[in-house]
Amino acid sequence: MTPDDKANPAPGPDPRQLLAASLSRPLTEAEQFSLDAWAASSVAAREEVAQTREIWLAAGLAADDPVVRQLRRSARLAARLDRPERRSDAMGSRRWLVGGLGVAAAGLVAGVLLLDAARTETFVAPDHATVHLALADGSHVTLSPGGVLTARLSRRERALTLVDGDAFFEVSHDARRPFTVAASGRTLTVLGTRFNVAGGRRLIVSLVQGSLRVSAPGAPGVLLAPGERYVATQGGGRVERADVANDVAWKDGRLVFADTSLVEAAERLSRAAGRRFVIGDPALGSLRLSGSMKVGRIDEVRSVLEASLPVTTHLAANGDLTLTAVNGTRP
Repeated sequence: MTPDDKANPAPGPDPRQLLAASLSRPLTEAEQFSLDAWAASSVAAREEVAQTREIWLAAGLAADDPVVRQLRRSARLAARLDRPERRSDAMGSRRWLVGGLGVAAAGLVAGVLLLDAARTETFVAPDHATVHLALADGSHVTLSPGGVLTARLSRRERALTLVDGDAFFEVSHDARRPFTVAASGRTLTVLGTRFNVAGGRRLIVSLVQGSLRVSAPGAPGVLLAPGERYVATQGGGRVERADVANDVAWKDGRLVFADTSLVEAAERLSRAAGRRFVIGDPALGSLRLSGSMKVGRIDEVRSVLEASLPVTTHLAANGDLTLTAVNGTRP
């Protein structure tokens, strides 16, 4: 490594503090911009980010190892996330907190931590809120309310499963470790991309950026281009051009419908809002809905539904919303 390659922090927020923070919470837009700018400033900075995240993953596999605990504490002290321990506390109980591990730490624990093992972690979103996950490989996932995602990361693979709900993925490029997502009997394989996966009665995969291969047992693989949507069908799937920006709007708290059946709209609302939308009369399911609404504001959702369709909404004490025909009329 030449002197020019040294990862010197750029002016502004300490990038190593931001790197450590990103391992335990989502960064703000400004913080993520600063961290990305530093990572792009030199080869050494990019390597430090990658190694820190890899060590972080491995540290989770050996969380009870005393060497790992000491390195975690040292890393947090170096990043000024903890205050130095007072001498009088040295023999008392210790707080082993998580933080970033730098290149020096990587050299110390490589023999202990960089094992070709993996641990499967399960992430569950709250019933009424989306969550933003920062994975150890630098990828980010937005998970819909009540969504369930499992992730298995190692030095050789990144294998995720969307068990329930919707998810938007921003995948960190790593040609050595393919990134796969299993959902509704399909396998999605990427190297570096941004895409949305909508569960429910039928799987819908929308590609925003990059490339994505969708594979189903007994059917040929399908390669998606940006702006295309994969819609699962019995035994396979079809590809169509779509306004994929509307497909991913849910992660920002908004749903967009374009001549959508009320059955599908109610299903999407249930996943995005974290509450059940129940069609009280099956005959209403054939109604078509177009429009946009903020799913976090139930009064707005009710107003849009009642203004757009011949329905009345009833909000139950548990938060469920039931749709019935106006004055008992049928569509």
